[in-house]
Amino acid sequence: MLNRIILIIVLTITATTSECQTVFRSVEEVWKYADTHNITIRTINFELKKSGYATKQACSTLLPQVNATGSYTDNIALQTTLIPGPVLGRPAGTYGTLQFGEQFAYAGGINAQMNILNLQNWYSARMARQTEEMNMDSVGATRKSVYQQLATQYYSYLLMQEAARLAEQTTGVADSVYQSASNKYKEGLVNEANVDVAKLNLERAQQTQITAHYQMLTAGNTLKALLGMTLKDSVRIESKLSDNTKADIAEGFKEDPSIRLSLWRAKINLTQYRQANSAFVPTLNILYNYADQRFDKTFEPIDGATGVAGWFPSQYWSLQASWPLFTSGSRYFQSKKNKLNYLESMEQYENAKNQSAINDENIRLNYQKAIAVLAKAEDVMNLSYDNYRHIANRYEAGIAPIDDRLNAFRDYLDYQNQYLNSLSDMLIQLYQVKIRQQYF
Repeated sequence: MLNRIILIIVLTITATTSECQTVFRSVEEVWKYADTHNITIRTINFELKKSGYATKQACSTLLPQVNATGSYTDNIALQTTLIPGPVLGRPAGTYGTLQFGEQFAYAGGINAQMNILNLQNWYSARMARQTEEMNMDSVGATRKSVYQQLATQYYSYLLMQEAARLAEQTTGVADSVYQSASNKYKEGLVNEANVDVAKLNLERAQQTQITAHYQMLTAGNTLKALLGMTLKDSVRIESKLSDNTKADIAEGFKEDPSIRLSLWRAKINLTQYRQANSAFVPTLNILYNYADQRFDKTFEPIDGATGVAGWFPSQYWSLQASWPLFTSGSRYFQSKKNKLNYLESMEQYENAKNQSAINDENIRLNYQKAIAVLAKAEDVMNLSYDNYRHIANRYEAGIAPIDDRLNAFRDYLDYQNQYLNSLSDMLIQLYQVKIRQQYF
């Protein structure tokens, strides 16, 4: 019975752990997860939504503006007006007093206005739409930057995993060399310097193993931070290094989002230039107004009026034109400045296209070089290890001195480091290729 309870507890813990664990089998899966969890990408998406509202706000200025008004006035004390006496049937030279109006006044109305011709508002709306579309490409540029950070940590994890594997293998060999040298030293067959060299090689291999282990853990934690996870979240990378060393460079690269951003800046600058020129064009508005008012002696706005019960409506419409003829030359110089901004941004756009094409070709060349160098570095490392084994066998047979064995092992460590450096460079070039094949 107790065994069954223990088994159930173990299975429950295992199931809970597996539910909380996130597994990645490729860098593409890491990127896909980051699209919805990385805080930088989530933030830029919020900014994109804000720019969408900004576009609607700018476009709303092209719609008619309608206002409704209403008022209520209580004339507590009506103003007294002097009236010449003859008007009132009195002698000349005398004056009488009268109070005009009613105590209560009610008024209401509707006012509507629409810009028939206002190019500045139209260009502002167009610029807002262009800014929103530019922000879409800005999201792509941000995702590209985040993808590079994620790929760095993902491949660093795989690199350190490979370094730890080699270091573990090397540590075992180095330990056997050290034990053999120690035994030979006790027998008086080798000197103490040889034992020290063997011990140094062992320490060096152990140092590499420790460094690789902790750097692998650090890369995993950094990956969690980039993916919006907590320290307690579990991440497992189920991927072999051999599955992550190839890329099809024949597949075309997608357009770099930085080029699209450069183009949008040029388009916005062009719109700003045209908007500055539109300041020379007159504006034309149409206006309609309807008003209604009523006066009463008592506060009875609906029924039972004792004063003038009727309402007095009025309405009109008009066209309003405005054409600023002189503004001290500010519009002229603003137009000139905006034109230079546009020309400058167009040159930057053309340069960005040329630079991107060169960078893409260099990425292909660097990847091909890294693959070729890595293959040679791996061959050299394997040959060095084979050479060490041959010399070790000759040493065990009493044919080669221990110095040859120690030197051969030291050379193997050096060539192993060269292999890891070449592997690191290849992985960097690999994810550069993969990123350029993504559409942002």
